[in-house]
Amino acid sequence: MKNRTGINFKDHNLFITKTPSFSKYDLKSPKSDFIHRVVFINIDGVMIVKGDFGNWIFCREFYPSKKDGVSDHYWAEKLMISSIQDPYEFDPEETGNRIREMLYRGGLEDYGYTGEKLERMKIYLEECLNYVTDSEWEYTYFAYYNKPDFLDAESVILCKSLKSSLLAVFDAFDEICSRMEE
Repeated sequence: MKNRTGINFKDHNLFITKTPSFSKYDLKSPKSDFIHRVVFINIDGVMIVKGDFGNWIFCREFYPSKKDGVSDHYWAEKLMISSIQDPYEFDPEETGNRIREMLYRGGLEDYGYTGEKLERMKIYLEECLNYVTDSEWEYTYFAYYNKPDFLDAESVILCKSLKSSLLAVFDAFDEICSRMEE
């Protein structure tokens, strides 16, 4: 299984509690009761995750098994269904890369921009690069309120990635899966 965060859960102790109505998988560092601890609780059709990487509620139960693991975006989908939890955060590096791709690697031309529209898009994207390392709020404010009039809002470059705390939860669950019997 892949490690997304570099956090090593291999030395953690795993405590499993199962009853007819719930199951609990407690992955805990032998050095601390709190640092990098993750608890997965399956009950009443949901999985609750709590611990050092935040609290998350998934709209279905997930059980660790040797052959399975976390499917990142599927799990993220199960966080968002009937919930306001947002597993994604602004990714300034990827946003900057996409802007540079459009500017310097022919992306604008590939999308059919020519003439005056091409020049206006180049100026706009160059200015967007000045804000991409600022906060998400500052970047999105600039990008949406200064876009050329011919550009629709869905075309504003705004990349997001899964939150690092959620990726740590995924790594912890994958570690538990690696310890399961066939």
